[in-house]
Parts: sequence; C-alpha cells; structure tokens
Amino acid sequence: MKYLFVCAIGPVQDFIATARRSRDLWYGSWMLSELSKAAAKKVDVLFPKSLVFPDPALLETGSRLNVPNKISAIFEEDPGQRGEEVREAVAFRMEELGEDALKPVKDRIDYPLAQQQIKDLLEFYWVSVPFQSDKDYPEARDRAEALLAARKATRDFKQAEGRNVPKSSLDGARESVIPKSEYPERNEPIAAKEKKIQNLYRHYHARQGEQLSGVDLLKRLGERKNEPDFKSTSDMAAIPFLERVEREKGKGKDRELLGKIRTLLEQSDWDIDEAEEELVFDSRLSDWVPAGKQQDDLRKGIADLLKEYTNEKFSPNPYYALIAADGDNMGVVIDAQQDPKAHRDLSGALSQFAADVPGIVEDEKTNGVLIYAGGDDVLAYLPLNTVLNCAAQLEKVFREKLARFTALKEGEIISPTLSIGIIIAHHLEPLSDVLELARSAEREAKQEKGKNGLAITLRKRGGADRTISGKWGMFDERLKELIKLYSTKAISGGTAYELQKLHRDLSGTGIPADGLAKEALRIVKRKRESGGEEDIKKEVKDAFKQWLVTDGIPLDELAKEMIIAGMFKGDAEPLAATDI
Repeated sequence: MKYLFVCAIGPVQDFIATARRSRDLWYGSWMLSELSKAAAKKVDVLFPKSLVFPDPALLETGSRLNVPNKISAIFEEDPGQRGEEVREAVAFRMEELGEDALKPVKDRIDYPLAQQQIKDLLEFYWVSVPFQSDKDYPEARDRAEALLAARKATRDFKQAEGRNVPKSSLDGARESVIPKSEYPERNEPIAAKEKKIQNLYRHYHARQGEQLSGVDLLKRLGERKNEPDFKSTSDMAAIPFLERVEREKGKGKDRELLGKIRTLLEQSDWDIDEAEEELVFDSRLSDWVPAGKQQDDLRKGIADLLKEYTNEKFSPNPYYALIAADGDNMGVVIDAQQDPKAHRDLSGALSQFAADVPGIVEDEKTNGVLIYAGGDDVLAYLPLNTVLNCAAQLEKVFREKLARFTALKEGEIISPTLSIGIIIAHHLEPLSDVLELARSAEREAKQEKGKNGLAITLRKRGGADRTISGKWGMFDERLKELIKLYSTKAISGGTAYELQKLHRDLSGTGIPADGLAKEALRIVKRKRESGGEEDIKKEVKDAFKQWLVTDGIPLDELAKEMIIAGMFKGDAEPLAATDI
C-alpha cells in the first residue's frame, strides 16, 4: 500500500495582494515560498525521494526559485501524524521569519500583538489517500484533490480581539502595532514633524501617516540579505526617460542628473537613502517632505534640472508595466500524466522554466524586477520599453520547455502554453489595485480560444480602463507594427481617437467593413497631413486595409490597440527596432 500526501499553505492571494510598495509584493510571495520550502524539505526528510511536486531542485540552498503553495508526495507507509510534523516545520519557519523581521523594532512596538498577528496568519491543510499501484494513482489524485478542497472549505475560526488603535493601512483589518507617539501631530513644530517622518521610514519603512500591523512590518522589515536589487514602481517608470537622456545628452548624463537632484535634496537636509531613478518625479516628494515652501522650492529645483537635461523636448512618462503570466491547460495535462514518474518529469520541466525566468526578467537590457517565479506562474514589473520583449520571451521559453507534455482535449492533442496579462499603470497607482488589474488581464488572455493569449490593460489616471487582447502570433505582431508606425511618425497621435469617434458615429448603420476601412484610411491620411507631414505611405494604407477588411478587426478594437501602442512611443523608441 502507498499513500498520496498533499498539503497546501496559505493565505495566498489576499496576503500577496495587500501591498502598497513593490517590496511588500515581493516579500509576500517570497515568504509563502519559504513556508512551502519548509514543508517540502520536511517531507523530504521524513520520506526521502518521495516528492512529486515540487521538483527537489527548487529546495537547493540559495535558490531564488519559488515553490508553489501545494506540495505532493508518495509515501511507502501510512503517514499517520507526519502531516502534523510538516505543519510544525512550517509554523517554526513562520516564527523564525517573524522574529527576524521584528527584532530591530521589538522594543518600539506592541510586540506581543505583532507576534500574535503573524502566528494567526498561517493556514495549513493536508490530506492522505491510500492506493495500491501506479494504475490506481490517477484515482488517488482525484480523491486527494477533492478532500483537500473540502478541508479548505472548512474554516478555522479564531477568537477576535479588538483594541482601540488605528487599523492597518494595507489590509484595513489588523490593528497597527506602531505607537501613536511615533507619528507627527498637527500642532507640533515643523522640525519635530520632519524628524518623526524620517524616523518612521528609518525604523519601520513607513511613509507618513501609514499605519502598519505586525504582518505589514513582516513584509517591510523581513529578509534583507537575499532580496533582489529592488526598484520601486516609480523607478521603473523613470528608466526609459533616463535612458533617453543618456542617448541624447551623452554617456553618464542620466546618473549626473540623478546626482544633482540628490544634492538638491541633501542641501535641504533630506537624505533619501534608497531613492534612485524615482527622483525625477517631483510627485514623490510628498512621501518625504511635508507640504509647504520647502517642498515647493524642491519641486521647482527638480523641474529646472529636467529642463536643463531635456531642452524641454521630452519629459518622464509616469507609467510602468506589471506582468502576470500563467500556464494554460495545466490541469488537463497534469491529469494526462498517468503515473508518478510522468508527474515528476513535468515538475522538472516547470522547474527548468522557472530557473530561466530570472535571467529573462532581470537581464541588464530588460531592467525588470521579478516578484515570483514558481512553476507556471510568473509575476514581475518592468519599464514600458522592455515589457513586450520580455513577455514574448517568457511565452516562447515556456512553450518550448513544456512541448513534450501533451493531453487530449475536445478531440485535439494539446500541450501547455502561457497566457500573459500586462497592466500599464501610473507609478502612484495603489499597487494592490494594479495587481488586481494584472490578474484580470491574465484572465482576459485566457479567454482566447485555445488560450495562449496576451491581454494588455491601460489604466490612465482620470480615464476609463482600456483592454486589448488576442493570441500570441498575430496579435503581438500587429501591436509591434502599430508601435513602429507611431515611433516613425507614420501616423498621427490623435488618429486613434478620431477612429473611436468614427465608430461611435457609424456603428449600427449597416455600413460594410470595406466602407468603414475607406473612411478610416481617409482619417488616417487627413490627420497626418494636418500635422504638416508628407503623404501617408502605401504600406500604411495596406496595413490598415489588412487589419480592417481582411482580418475583420472591429474599428473600435483597432482604435484601442492604437491608443495602447501609443504608450510605447517616445521614450520607448528602441522597441521599434527590436523583435517583440
């Protein structure tokens, strides 16, 4: 008799999503992976070589690869209370992480409350199903998954404790553990306020007015040794601008500009230790400097420096991109692997893909920050001028790594593919909202027939969200062509909005696609000529005719694609010369 053991660790999405800073997002993912590693390592000690998921390669010391929150293994004997031993190993790791994070501020906060909040965070579920031989393995898997789902649905209720203190600014549920005395008060002298603002960041990595629970402090203060070289979302938005400064003003001029901004701040007694590229955005000053004349003077100083280095030809684009990627048809393909060896091979292939992800996302030409890479799941944020190339590389590598694993679905033989959602957001947009949008875009990508989709959502400040989607191959090629048209000024910036108006005016009138295409081409030509440019080229006309008539793309959809493609022009001009 053998036993299939399956355990799951949480919380997952809610814990990760309650993030205000990029490091919050990374630490939430990293911590859950560490807990999963603790579970997998304990299983491997209790029953060596029993792991099915994850691949043991993920458990190597120093590995940056993330372990998914579900562990499965095959035991040669009844696990009995072994599941509880695994739970204890996970709880011990949770306690270690908490103590490590809170040690520097232990005497400054409500430490007992913070400890309890961290202890209550952990969720752990496990089941065990007996089976006789490998031919019974698929049925055992089905039973184990059903039992685990039922166990998760059985809630464990903890006694609620209320205290008359502010709630966390991140999740709005847990109590803040930072004393009220640490925050600036309205009637305090300016100097006292400034000192408290600096101390909040120095001790707790909190912005002024930001209330943090023990769980929040775990994200802010935990694990500093092995974290990646973090850039903020503001840094990401600024990178294309600074690269353009270097291209147009000379090598090293981007760093020179940042150095002058930092000097400006230091001369005003503001030492912003961790800030880098984000210094080009004067909107970030409110995080560090109280409102008033000093902040106004600093804003003007930064604006003057930007004018000096750009000759007012261009300015920082305040938008960056967040990628959420997930494998398609994984459940079907996993079910099609009929024995433990096939499952272990699949686990190994997913691990190989995950091992390649950091190199793709964090390449010096890509400048991205990887939040999570576990199996078929990837989360990262990047500058606008590299995100599409990065997404295309992830899709290609995943498809190649998993091509040998197949399954029969609706009469067709399929293999796993990767669907990707991209959100283009303002660098000051709440990160939890951006993450939710990215997951929504990922789900939109998975609506494509056969999946292997790409969806991009643009969230403009003060405007409605716009989402475009299609399958890898045709859709991304069209987007690449549109970006080239914008970057080479083959079409005018306002053309897309004119086409949107045309759609609103003529939709429902019964005008055939060919007639709409001719009117659309007339608008494209008129908008270009009104800008004093030469006549529209034949290849541009042919491209629009292909998209609107031959491919049958609705006019309003093409207009949305054009608007989003326009986000990649300007600072992102190098993209036009690359293969997306």
